[in-house]
Amino acid sequence: MPKISFLSIFFLSLFLSSCGFHTPYKSSDINANIISSENNLFVNALTKRFNKDSDKSFSITIGDENKTKQNSSFNSSGTVASYTLTLAVNVEVYNRDNVLLIKEELHASSHHSVLSSTQADKLQIDEAYSNLRNTLIKKLLRRMYRLDED
Repeated sequence: MPKISFLSIFFLSLFLSSCGFHTPYKSSDINANIISSENNLFVNALTKRFNKDSDKSFSITIGDENKTKQNSSFNSSGTVASYTLTLAVNVEVYNRDNVLLIKEELHASSHHSVLSSTQADKLQIDEAYSNLRNTLIKKLLRRMYRLDED
């Protein structure tokens, strides 16, 4: 009996580790003062990644999200068959002494096929922008981690 439970735990942990599962975490050592417009989805998602208990080591100015949808291909009847979604955000990162460390436009894009249902296509677009937003946040956090090490 103990052999069976050990094997089941082993295979369960093997399965979870192979599918990319990891425990949720926060960026434990990074916190920042964020300056942006109200109702900015990028800012809302970024602040969830910061540790509110740590000192604010950066000041970040974040512009509005620029979303673009560009048609990529058309089918034989002339309707759109696929498109490319791009999300861009202007970011400026300052240190505690108000020295500019990063000033750039972060951007990410993804390619999608048009779905037959308009509602499903709208949901796909919303999910794609959410994924692009998370990609940009990961890019920014990686850069901030490197700056924080110095």
